[in-house]
Amino acid sequence: MRTITEYITSDTIMPRFLPYPYFLLKMDLSYTARLLYAVLLDRSTLSQKNGWQDSEGRTYIVYPVSEITETLDKGSTAIKSALNELDAAGLLVRERRGFSAPNRLYVKIPQVPVVQFSDHMTPIQPENRPSDSRKSDPHKGGKPTIALDGKPTPNQLTINQLKENQLKGASEKPPAPFGRYQNVFLSESEYAELKEEYPDRLERFIEEMSEYMAAIGKEYANHAAAVRMWAGRDRKGTGKKGIPDYTYKEGESL
Repeated sequence: MRTITEYITSDTIMPRFLPYPYFLLKMDLSYTARLLYAVLLDRSTLSQKNGWQDSEGRTYIVYPVSEITETLDKGSTAIKSALNELDAAGLLVRERRGFSAPNRLYVKIPQVPVVQFSDHMTPIQPENRPSDSRKSDPHKGGKPTIALDGKPTPNQLTINQLKENQLKGASEKPPAPFGRYQNVFLSESEYAELKEEYPDRLERFIEEMSEYMAAIGKEYANHAAAVRMWAGRDRKGTGKKGIPDYTYKEGESL
């Protein structure tokens, strides 16, 4: 049975939707954890309006696991695992309120300017994350504590890298287009590094890559890395005259 849908017009009443921060796209979190964070963030905006702040002025929400499982149509095990991911990533602090009192959930956001990510940044791989033993202690300012082995977890490493990328994006100019078809994007620092590595060949690599991408509709996650890969294959003598042969077998990736 087909669902009846309509085109959006200037006076269309939009359906309710969730806020989904750009920084989630670059974090090493499972799909369920990202979706859960968006739901919790939405509930936090409601708590803001209703004045749900503690004595320190921090906004909190009350959202039992049983209700979350019903909202997201997930099992309790999946939801608890997602909560642990957010906890370990420093995006959530859970505070127990004692016997029969509901727990408080404090949703947190990175303490750096959030900027829109450009296409040249390398995306992370979602799902299949290792289990984690980190916990957050609300009596220590909500900062995640380190497990007994003293090693930071993958999530914490990722959020640190996220902050570095955001700070870099806030201070450095957006990547500039290069090549005949203006489809190779490199920042000033990336171009300078590549020019130092390939002083006599960089422009040729850029032009060949630009033509190749435009001809077959190819996209790269990181153009600086793609140029280096292009240079590596050129050094190996791949291909004949003109543009090197960049065909690949099934399962391989350019």
